[in-house]
Amino acid sequence: MTNIQVEDLSTVKKKITFEVPEDKVLDVIDAEYRDLRKTVQIKGFRKGKVPLNILRSYFKGKVEADAARKIIEETFEPGLDEKNIKPVAVISIDPEGVETGKPFKYTAQIEVTPPLDIQGYKGVRLNKQIPQVTDDDVNKRIENLREINAKLVPITETRGVRQGDYLLVDIEATADGEKIPVLSVKDYHVELGRNFYLPDFDSKLEGMKPEETRQIVMEFQEDFSRKNLSGKTGTFTVTCREAKERVLPELDDDFAKDLGSFENLDELRDRVTKELQDIATDEAQRGTKNQIIDQLIEKNPFEVPDSMVDSEIDRVLNQLIEEYVAQGIDRNRLPVPSPAQRDRIRPGATRAAKARLIMDAIVSQEGIEISDEELQAGIERRVQELGVSSDHLRDELVEHNMLEVFRDGLKDEKVCQLIEEHAEITEEETRKETENTQVSKPDE
Repeated sequence: MTNIQVEDLSTVKKKITFEVPEDKVLDVIDAEYRDLRKTVQIKGFRKGKVPLNILRSYFKGKVEADAARKIIEETFEPGLDEKNIKPVAVISIDPEGVETGKPFKYTAQIEVTPPLDIQGYKGVRLNKQIPQVTDDDVNKRIENLREINAKLVPITETRGVRQGDYLLVDIEATADGEKIPVLSVKDYHVELGRNFYLPDFDSKLEGMKPEETRQIVMEFQEDFSRKNLSGKTGTFTVTCREAKERVLPELDDDFAKDLGSFENLDELRDRVTKELQDIATDEAQRGTKNQIIDQLIEKNPFEVPDSMVDSEIDRVLNQLIEEYVAQGIDRNRLPVPSPAQRDRIRPGATRAAKARLIMDAIVSQEGIEISDEELQAGIERRVQELGVSSDHLRDELVEHNMLEVFRDGLKDEKVCQLIEEHAEITEEETRKETENTQVSKPDE
């Protein structure tokens, strides 16, 4: 029987020493030589007939290394189970040498979750935000939808271009009579007022008309980014090939119908109101949960495993990478995150890891469970938000091994409900403007 000794290095780190008896070591080494004899070919001997002493002279090092790996595989996890140890990460496994006739020793360092008995989660003080969505909020959101759905319409020759118009221009830039290739462009798109080409350049295009050519003279500043041009005078010959203005759609029933089969403008307003209210409610709930977590972290100081923090950092970085990829950036061209970048994320990752441990501990202390019926009800609530069928969502969760993660999220909701039921709550009405969001269609 393997002798196992456990040493606590901290509340989350353990050093475990395994000593495997010599008879077990001998059995594994003998089995390795038997397997080797079946396959090895040595000149002068038939396959399967190579004497043991010859095999030892050729393969002693390999056999002992393979035996060590096999012994560790066969004893490590069963040993942890025997000691009722559930590691969150294996930091290292350091074996000693394997020798016939001697016990085999190896040590492992592992991380475990800290033993937690969360205190103070009943009776916390919460400032609960009661979100208010006003007519002004709805009007702003609808105006934003009009901006998003504006169309570019050619400008007639009766007026010149002005701030906010969109131009397609050819620009030939020269200095001291020589062309400046880097500033000479064809079919260049200009949104008048953004000054993407050069500072203060756009204002000099105001009043131009389609097909007009204008010559502009500008001084390059002393601190201009291209030193060979700083302090010089540039001449820019600009031809306006196209000019368009943004035209907002009329705020009427047709606009509502074009957005997604709304019957009329009133129905669109109702949908916008509901979605703004849902967004504000979600933000208020997140705010309440953050208050809970902050107070419980303060009341229950504990050490968190480094591996959990590193995993959270990896999750955040992977999420950032996926956002860049979604914008069309080649994943392979993204730099490897630096240690400094990881350190900037570490405080938030540490808080997230502590929050996870606290929620799990309260779930265990309170014996919180989610029945299959509650799981299905949670899925039904989620499909209303996503506009998909419950079967589709469940299949997606199963396919990506996320069903239990979803169930854990429902447990977190129960924990927050429990804490709020026993909390000292003050309520405050709040308004919060919502960023651009896509209004869902009525049939979603």
